[in-house]
Amino acid sequence: MRTRYSTLLALGLALGIAGCSNATPSKTASAASSAPTPPQATVDSVETLSMEKVPEGLTQTLQANLQKAGIQAKISTIRGTELPGIFWVTFDEFPSVYASADGKHLFQGELVRLGAAKPVNVNDELISVDAKKALNAIPAKEEIIFKAAGTPKAAVYVFTDVDCGYCRKLHNEVGQITAKGIEVRYLAWPRSPQSVPDMESVWCSEDRQSALTTAKQGLPVKAAKCNNPVMQHRNIGIRLGVQGTPAIYTTEGKYLGGYIPAEELAKRLGL
Repeated sequence: MRTRYSTLLALGLALGIAGCSNATPSKTASAASSAPTPPQATVDSVETLSMEKVPEGLTQTLQANLQKAGIQAKISTIRGTELPGIFWVTFDEFPSVYASADGKHLFQGELVRLGAAKPVNVNDELISVDAKKALNAIPAKEEIIFKAAGTPKAAVYVFTDVDCGYCRKLHNEVGQITAKGIEVRYLAWPRSPQSVPDMESVWCSEDRQSALTTAKQGLPVKAAKCNNPVMQHRNIGIRLGVQGTPAIYTTEGKYLGGYIPAEELAKRLGL
């Protein structure tokens, strides 16, 4: 157990080769959520369902058990779910997990709610709450923003890497996206150690927009080293379950998928 969960949670710190993805309905696949678009709640949402109160001392107990198991993960928050005795745990630099009320059991996977016309992925609802808070807290000065043409109608956050094929494809169409009134807010998510210096050069450039475009064309970008948010952005993505790039989120924290053509993106945003 120690080895397995250390491996699972270590996703937050490992800088291995991550994916470069086209449009996907969910970050994790499940038979119950394999529709072309993520299933949405038609009745109660995670905000309105009755959530069980977090037992007193659970944070301390779980943190101690993690340390005993050799899992160096610092708990950020614990909150109740609609499932009795099961709690949603977020960490500073690791993906979220479920925990039992006694702090002795963790599990990762899909939790699906039945009873409505379509199955609802509870994970997506819980993560969207975390994502909205985390993404909207990122200062605009840390993002690379391509503003909407004309009157802004919507905005998306995009975790990106400079050497990802689908990231480059999406960026080639950024003009089509902004033309539809959609603001694109880029966040850094290097998929491997090799791309970290390139991403840092982009974020340290005086003209980040031009630098990002240049880097996505496979050309070198030179910039003096600076304090930059590249790894902070990556850690935020890890906490939200990002496994590859691009990863597109709405300002409400809803995960839309990987590469999505401009027309389809506008539809998913309700434009």
